[in-house]
Amino acid sequence: METPIRIAVCEDMPEDATRLLRYISESGIPTNCQYFSSCEALIADFVPGRYDLIFLDIYMGNVQQGIDAAAKIRETDAMVTLAFTTSSEEHALEGYRLKAIAYLEKPVNSTDVREVIEHAVTRRKNAPAVRLLVGGKDQKVPLQTILYFEHKDRSVFVNTLSDVIRTSQTMSLKDIQPQLPVGFIRCHQSYIANLRYVKELDRDLRLFRMQNGDPVYIRRSSLGKAIKAYERQLFVTAREGIYEKI
Repeated sequence: METPIRIAVCEDMPEDATRLLRYISESGIPTNCQYFSSCEALIADFVPGRYDLIFLDIYMGNVQQGIDAAAKIRETDAMVTLAFTTSSEEHALEGYRLKAIAYLEKPVNSTDVREVIEHAVTRRKNAPAVRLLVGGKDQKVPLQTILYFEHKDRSVFVNTLSDVIRTSQTMSLKDIQPQLPVGFIRCHQSYIANLRYVKELDRDLRLFRMQNGDPVYIRRSSLGKAIKAYERQLFVTAREGIYEKI
């Protein structure tokens, strides 16, 4: 069974919201949809990794709150697909910077809405992933969603942007590490960190502080390697741009 696409719709005009929600429902694509009538409500609910796609009205109350909300979302979630709904394309440059994949001119039409959802489906399917054994079954977890791996209690815990996955006891970090690309570092016997989500490196405490505040420890013998890898990642992030982390 196909996993539903998780969608948030942020629109303050009831008529526009009703139309968009109807087209999503009629798209024929399995979705779980959450509606917000304000950017404040969306941001209060938002957790990185919670949604695959967000439809966001640029203007709310004659103010471009949608742009500000999108920038706030991009601070912690580079993966979610953004699509703006608008009556004007004057903010196209801002949309490009924020990696919005579409501008849907109001009133939106069903064809454009379906194409945006299909794009989100394709992007999720094609996202690089690691294969894990969870509950005795093979499961793919997108690399872009993983903060770090931790081995404890005879299991590997995969800490993602939205939840924690416990693998079957037959898996170890040694099994997972060969599947991981550059950007993941085995910094400790019990940890593998995704450097893209490291908020800071504390040399005195020998740990990475992750984006969600969790500590990922670094063994003494690996501190030099960890510092170099982190500095290299900072350079890559600066070169790509803050909104192109993934």
